[in-house]
Amino acid sequence: MNRPVRPALAFGVGSVIGTVGGLIGLGGAEFRLPALVGVLQFSAREAVAINLVASFVVLAAAFPFRAASVPLATILPHLPAVLGMLAGSMSAAWVGAGWLRRAPDRLLGRSILVLLVALGCVLIAEGLFVAEPTRLVGAGLIPTVLVAALCGIGIGLVSSLLGVAGGELIIPVFILLFGVDVKLAGSMSMLVGMPTIAVGLLRHFGAGSVLREGPVWRRTILPLGAGSIFGAILGALALGLVPSQALKIGLGLILIWSAWGVFRHLPQEARA
Repeated sequence: MNRPVRPALAFGVGSVIGTVGGLIGLGGAEFRLPALVGVLQFSAREAVAINLVASFVVLAAAFPFRAASVPLATILPHLPAVLGMLAGSMSAAWVGAGWLRRAPDRLLGRSILVLLVALGCVLIAEGLFVAEPTRLVGAGLIPTVLVAALCGIGIGLVSSLLGVAGGELIIPVFILLFGVDVKLAGSMSMLVGMPTIAVGLLRHFGAGSVLREGPVWRRTILPLGAGSIFGAILGALALGLVPSQALKIGLGLILIWSAWGVFRHLPQEARA
């Protein structure tokens, strides 16, 4: 595949998408995936692996800053929910990453398209309806762990198949099912997202993986990660300039449009 080899382009893509993610409090991985395929011209399978690396870098860089405003001690009462979701998401991420490596290109392209459109709809719904903390799950240890683990299975599959941290799914689950404040839910989401991504990455470092290519790291992954961190900082600083709810609706529509434009053609390209 004839890919652009300009690191500046990868840095620019990471910066723009990182800024968008910083504005809405997410890593921007959903928007990074169509850019990796449509702009940087990676295959869908390669784009998912690269997206996992970039997502992990962004979360790891952002978490220490977030811990300053949301102390880790405040997470301790919700540790059963975090650990339950981790158990489900890490198991599903391992299985999902294995399926991804064996999936036919046609099926993979359609699966990614469906998941991205679904995430776009989730963003729009979050923009239209402001979620208030509500405890719908019983306060007991067993119900908390079981429900969190079941939710984690779905989130882990999405993470491994798209290369995303899954914050747009994890955060509403913690808010609506476990009654967690939105800022605290964001930090808990990062604690779930980083190990889940790490498990998926382990399955993507096998022989023949794009992650074993040195030039890809120098020309794409490192500048993309640096741009993503830079953009995320800019987005966080500009957080009050754009209404978050309106931004989510607009970005959800953009995600659906871009995913359709990029991934609806992949099955035909795979046959060619």
